[in-house]
Amino acid sequence: MINNGIILVPTDFSDHSNEALKHACILAPQFNAEIHLLHVITSYTDFDADLISTFQVDEMQKLQHESAIKRIADQARSVDQVITTHTTVAQGDPAKSICDCASELSANLIITGRHGHQGMLEHMLIGSTAERIVRFAPCSVLIAMP
Repeated sequence: MINNGIILVPTDFSDHSNEALKHACILAPQFNAEIHLLHVITSYTDFDADLISTFQVDEMQKLQHESAIKRIADQARSVDQVITTHTTVAQGDPAKSICDCASELSANLIITGRHGHQGMLEHMLIGSTAERIVRFAPCSVLIAMP
């Protein structure tokens, strides 16, 4: 049950993520739940060492992290209701990081958006992030449709 619980809302700042946050804002007051916004920065692991230095990668990750902190804070401020909202920025594989965060928080529900733009081959080989969240989440998952 969600009462006095935690709703985790992963965000990539897209319209799909905004839709997930809207759903969370509807459910949270009904269950006296807190909302935890999570943005996951994908790690850079494949790059040509001749084209880019480690310093450049580190600097790019630092700037990306700073930007994400600002954007997630802005998104949290967009909640115009009295709802306790927390923000976290993580780095790694999105689906794994989301499921790990849900476990660490003992989240009762994950509300995520769904992107429908990947091709059939990619879908068959790796599946979408939303599907991987559903498969490995330690709690219930709601997929918010636009």
